[in-house]
Amino acid sequence: MSNGLKLEHIKTYFEQHQLPSFDSSSVLYGMINAKAWQYILFSGFATLCIKHLLIYFNAEKIILIGLSLSADLTDSITVIPMTKITDLSFKKGIIRGELTFTYEQNKYSIKVPNFIVTAKWQKGNLKNILERYIIRYS
Repeated sequence: MSNGLKLEHIKTYFEQHQLPSFDSSSVLYGMINAKAWQYILFSGFATLCIKHLLIYFNAEKIILIGLSLSADLTDSITVIPMTKITDLSFKKGIIRGELTFTYEQNKYSIKVPNFIVTAKWQKGNLKNILERYIIRYS
């Protein structure tokens, strides 16, 4: 329960799923909001349509790993090569920022909190990722 935000569990997950070697400073938590029509149709229940993700960056790819509502790691893994990403940018906000990019004509808009109480690594990792990956690809 709620192991998706603990770095040691994430590292084990990477090993079990044969993902690239894990760098604990290259992972972020983010979420993709429900669509406007879902809020209109389902009202408050549209919050169940929010997708929670771990976002892992390295020089060759971005890996999106799904999280359950209880923040457990799922088997939903999307690997996106950096060479196929366009319009990669990050818009800073006071409480959270927004990571946006386009991949195969799909626009991804991921809300990224600046800090998380249960994941102390988020703030430092966000700074690291902005410096290493976002700024150079923007």
